[in-house]
Amino acid sequence: MTLYAWGANSYGQLGLGHKSDEELEPKEVPLKNIDLSPQDIVSIAGGAGHVLILDSKGLLYCCGWNSKGQLGLSDDTLKFTPIEILKEFNIVEISCGWDFSAAVSECGKQFVWGNNQYTQLGLSKSITCTGIPSRLQVSQKLATGFKHVSCGLRHMAMITKEGGLVVAGMGGRGQLGLGDNFDDVNGYLSIAKVPDLEEVRSVASGKHHTLALKEDGTLFSWGENRFGQLGMNPGIGLTFIPLEVFQDEGFDRLYAGWTHSAALTKSGEVFSWGRDTYGQLGCEKKRENLFKPEKIPGLSNVRQLSLGSEHNLAVTSDNKLYSWGWNEHGSCGTGNKKDLRIPTQIFKGRNVKLAFACTGSSFAVVD
Repeated sequence: MTLYAWGANSYGQLGLGHKSDEELEPKEVPLKNIDLSPQDIVSIAGGAGHVLILDSKGLLYCCGWNSKGQLGLSDDTLKFTPIEILKEFNIVEISCGWDFSAAVSECGKQFVWGNNQYTQLGLSKSITCTGIPSRLQVSQKLATGFKHVSCGLRHMAMITKEGGLVVAGMGGRGQLGLGDNFDDVNGYLSIAKVPDLEEVRSVASGKHHTLALKEDGTLFSWGENRFGQLGMNPGIGLTFIPLEVFQDEGFDRLYAGWTHSAALTKSGEVFSWGRDTYGQLGCEKKRENLFKPEKIPGLSNVRQLSLGSEHNLAVTSDNKLYSWGWNEHGSCGTGNKKDLRIPTQIFKGRNVKLAFACTGSSFAVVD
């Protein structure tokens, strides 16, 4: 198997060994000098200019921009490099914000590193940034451990072992769901629990919005809604508290781009809503109500979905890869910069195991 990368590469985040404004076509990522096999890759996440790779052994690798310590290394790197300090913790999940990173271990420990200017790491306000992955210490009352983490632009949402939701970071657009009783100087506490939200199955953080799915299929959303990304009429500009917007027991997991949102159902269908300027909702015809979750036509049996800032990737059960949305930096992998309004197959004739859409770049593990 081979790891391919394409799209934005201004900071060398694709791991190709060089910097470039864009890579319009998929390029093979060299992994020979590190102990990382493409077939072992289970997850890839990326921020503005950095990327993390997680393998099946629980090991983390990083590449790209390190201005705030978001790599967990002492400097930038143009090739994927192991994060040594996390080797012993068996990491099972990763997520990246604009210039910060988070990881959850098998036993429920959460580690954070990078920019903390907006307390998006959940650490003390006195720590503006850190290049050392630090364990997030919280009271037993708040959480006994963590199951899932999703990073937005400058905020982070975490599902606790108890099924509650804990948030940290910038809340000026309502993206923390904690109400509007705060001021710009002091903000909220470094980390807090979203009230009255339990049995959370999935969470997704966008640029300035957050989505949460309960076990019974109820979808809650909060934050900015300028483009209907909350699943509500854009007349509701924003909300500082979680509002129930949809209920579907078939929903399995939620996803958020900068200003659009999606859900993957248990049967492999994809619903999308929000901004559609670049075709990120995957519908050829202009939809009347972009804020209403609607099934993407012609896309079925999806087993893996990934949203970047404004583009999307989906892998079907027969190992086909589809991309659509914003393509200015070649993030859709078509060899040009034309936006894709409908899911379009790339790597035709090849079996794709996994694919990941990062902020403006993409990766795929291909047989």
